[in-house]
Amino acid sequence: MSITACLAEISARLTDAAAVAKAALTCAEAGSEREAVRIAMDLDALLHEAETLHGAVCLLGRLPRATGADAEA
Repeated sequence: MSITACLAEISARLTDAAAVAKAALTCAEAGSEREAVRIAMDLDALLHEAETLHGAVCLLGRLPRATGADAEA
């Protein structure tokens, strides 16, 4: 998986998480705090996935890049 692909996946997860957070906020503002908490709990998986992908990007960034000469060896 490339760094670009990982970043695209992080962006998608965070976009989804923002939508969930907005839905939870709407419920809370409407007085349904219990429902807001239930909805907000759905953030766990999305944020965990984004964090895991972030770790992968950081690891890929630390790996030495193969140059043309290195790739042929």
